[in-house]
Amino acid sequence: MNVLNTSHGTKTDLKIKTYGQRKLELIQRGLYISPDILESPDVASGVCPGVPGEEVTLALTENLIVKTFLKPKDQSPMILKVQNDRLFLDSGDEENQPEVGIIPLPAFLKSLLKDRTPLSENICLDGYCLNIFLRAVDKGEKLNMSREYIISIVQSAFEEGAADLVQINMDYCDKKDRGFQLLAPIVDAIKTKFKTFVALKGFPPQEKNTIDLIYAAGFDLLDFPLSGFAGADAEGEILSSQQVHEALEYAVEIFPQGTVWTELVLGPEPLDFVKQKIDQLTGKGIVPQLKLVATSMYTGKDYWRIKEVVRHLRDAAERDRLTLKWLYPNCRCVSPLDTQYFTDDPSSAQLAAKPVYRSRLGKKAFEGFAALRRKLRIKDLSDSYESAGL
Repeated sequence: MNVLNTSHGTKTDLKIKTYGQRKLELIQRGLYISPDILESPDVASGVCPGVPGEEVTLALTENLIVKTFLKPKDQSPMILKVQNDRLFLDSGDEENQPEVGIIPLPAFLKSLLKDRTPLSENICLDGYCLNIFLRAVDKGEKLNMSREYIISIVQSAFEEGAADLVQINMDYCDKKDRGFQLLAPIVDAIKTKFKTFVALKGFPPQEKNTIDLIYAAGFDLLDFPLSGFAGADAEGEILSSQQVHEALEYAVEIFPQGTVWTELVLGPEPLDFVKQKIDQLTGKGIVPQLKLVATSMYTGKDYWRIKEVVRHLRDAAERDRLTLKWLYPNCRCVSPLDTQYFTDDPSSAQLAAKPVYRSRLGKKAFEGFAALRRKLRIKDLSDSYESAGL
């Protein structure tokens, strides 16, 4: 993996863009890579097949990654250049051409993307998190992927060392449990075969005690987005903000500290209103993340709004003593873990805490703790299984 190390200092130069500013620009403006550079082995390892619209993952520094999309030269001011076998980002500013790295695609994923089947479109990597996108089909009776296929994908990712945790992304399901009954065998199979953490990102169930069952089934991390989820246009009609808040507040009483997340998208609303929402969440022990999205028109003002919100996100997390070790560097979100990349000089920016996924000793200890805690809850919840029909 071609990632970059960064030193840490105290000098601040206002002329130098922060890593976060670069990340936002790439998400909103895309990237052009010339055909001759696409033939370079380092670049070719991260693209497939290298056509406009394709996503590419860049490392802006050791712990900050971004997914951007390829655009034709006449439509993108961001250009990837090669000099002395090193990759640089050129946006027309001669004083700011930072070195970047392209994250190689693992062989199993590159093979899937070459085929471009419906299944391949539902699997991607976000840093070292393997994302699997599922939905209920056949009137909600089964998933769009078989358990055997899901396990084979997870195994391929782990064998290549491409992932350290798995996230199941469940699309909206009109069942009361939002499709959890279909997911329970999947997470059980993953936890039985692999030593890993499993996250669930989806829609809150109608009955809150289903959240108890979600934890007891083996999910370690839970994300109920307030905005920014796939299909978010319909989300506002399906679930109210209050319903999501209530589910999140219930979940923090069940899951360990720092393992219940939500996502916010910054819109045109006043920033004081956004800050109040963040305070409400962190005060309850819920970890907010700000999702960065492409807009129809790029303006430099976007970053300064985001920077102010991100700074408040960091302060709120510190004030309410949120546990950050369960977070991981994310391609499209800003969490309290990596706010320094948006607020501080590149020479001093770093993660606020070390994620547990990369530490073997920490990973083993937390796996044991989580297993014990889950067993205790399973014992107390045997009646809940019967009432839920599981």
